[in-house]
Amino acid sequence: MSVLEELALRGRHRAKEADAGTRSLAALHVLDTLGCVVAGSTHPLAAQLGRFVTDTGVPGGLRTPALAGRHGLRTTLWAEAVLAHADEYDALHPAAAVAPAAVVVPTALAVADREGRSGRAVVDAVITGYEVIVEAGLRFGGPRLYGTAWWPTAVFGALGSAAAAAGLLDLDHEETTAALGLAAAGLGGLLSADELGAGHYLLAGRAAADGAEAAHLARIGARASRTLLDGPAAAALGTRAAPASTETEPHLNGCVFKVYPCARPLHAALDALEALAAQGRPIAEARRIEILLPEALLRFVTADRAPAGPTEAAASAVFAVAAWLHGAAADVGFYRGALPQGVPEVALDHAPGLDAHLPDRWGARVVVDLADGQRVEKECLGSGGGAARPLPGDAVTAKFRRTIGADAGDSHWEQWIAQCLSLDTVRDVGDLRNTLCQLLRR
Repeated sequence: MSVLEELALRGRHRAKEADAGTRSLAALHVLDTLGCVVAGSTHPLAAQLGRFVTDTGVPGGLRTPALAGRHGLRTTLWAEAVLAHADEYDALHPAAAVAPAAVVVPTALAVADREGRSGRAVVDAVITGYEVIVEAGLRFGGPRLYGTAWWPTAVFGALGSAAAAAGLLDLDHEETTAALGLAAAGLGGLLSADELGAGHYLLAGRAAADGAEAAHLARIGARASRTLLDGPAAAALGTRAAPASTETEPHLNGCVFKVYPCARPLHAALDALEALAAQGRPIAEARRIEILLPEALLRFVTADRAPAGPTEAAASAVFAVAAWLHGAAADVGFYRGALPQGVPEVALDHAPGLDAHLPDRWGARVVVDLADGQRVEKECLGSGGGAARPLPGDAVTAKFRRTIGADAGDSHWEQWIAQCLSLDTVRDVGDLRNTLCQLLRR
């Protein structure tokens, strides 16, 4: 059996066997991702997308929190996927080094909206899509691909999107395998070596759109090679697929919600600063803060005090530290403004002892020179084997309210949030999406 066939079977099986806890978690991922999309709709990149899009007002088109007006399926999920990742706040799977939320959730919602499907069907699609993209990342060594200039989310994102859409379109196993083959034919996505900019984030949108398109093509009979992830992908990526992973739980359960809207390697550093502050150390009065990371992670972050824009600011250790010092570590808006005055010197360096913990733990050590001349330091390896500490459901819900600017006492928002968290009981996802757009435009 080819890798594509194995992925098709695995994704469908995981959705069918998922327990109530996994299904509730899938709904929480939908809520969190929609919060990221809404936050992304005020990102400067969103204005650029709006000027580019030409299909506004499509008859029978879909409403989306990403763009004004109504749009076709491809534009809708393309924009939502781009903006879901634009603030670096979307959920990820650390071991596979992929961000499944940004590509799978927009696809599941947009296709379900267009097809008139229920929330239960969306939950199935999310579980399926996460399973496929994460399993592909694990089997091809997602963290290692970073070192060879491939962005795993872009490489495997279309597979997750295609798998999610295939379930919503009621494709059988043969058709689903064909959809994954069509998606695999266009796999790619180079990792930016210096400036992220739009080039990086557009890859998430293309992966989502291409995957959904592949599923629709498979539904009308289009076919592709079943062995694209066996020989061709192995040659292109420099490694053959490892044996199937042996996890007994759905891969969605291994994904983590991000605590901070900044580059992954910086999360453990901010957690370390938080731990020092909890010990009573006057970090706010620091003269200099040095962040030491595993060597492989240094290429993804900078110490730039004047980044070109918010996407580059999210990768700047200076901005991340400044956000933490100003009590805005979880505020996406902080990274879109100018660096405040008085931010101490922030330096980056290599911590050799942390290299051995990769890829399971993305650790950091901080060394802080205090105003009184003392030097304190703290090392953090991250929780749960990942780059971000796990967040309980109520914290994710609070994150959603914060990112969209909703008052916890607003009964309209509370009713909508409760409905989203009970996604299995929603009869028509289109109504849920339209209500979200109406609330945002009040």
